[in-house]
Amino acid sequence: MSPGTMLGRLGGLRVLALVAGLLAVPGCASYQVTVPDSDPIQLEGQDDPYVVKTMHAYFWGLVLDPQVLAAECQGQGINDVVIDRTLGHDVASVFTLGIWMPMDVRFRCKAPPTRGGDFPVSPSE
Repeated sequence: MSPGTMLGRLGGLRVLALVAGLLAVPGCASYQVTVPDSDPIQLEGQDDPYVVKTMHAYFWGLVLDPQVLAAECQGQGINDVVIDRTLGHDVASVFTLGIWMPMDVRFRCKAPPTRGGDFPVSPSE
């Protein structure tokens, strides 16, 4: 094997290691929308504070899956939404020339309003 071939293989392995390392990077971009009087609640049976769903856009956004993401918040509404795009998502979008564009969507539900009332009065002595 010639020295040039050996250097070419080492360069290819370095590039492959670099690409694999970049795919392991956890986050690239994160967008958050929240309401001013933020008061989130974690629903019963929910393990994480956020409900996480992956949405996909196909053919440059002409087809969306799911087209509408239903947030089951038991009638309380959404407290905040976070959209995450990782390097892996971006690489998939670039390699498929925009035919497949995944993204993670996280949301939390809003806590129900508390009922007003009078403060308890301590008994006078």
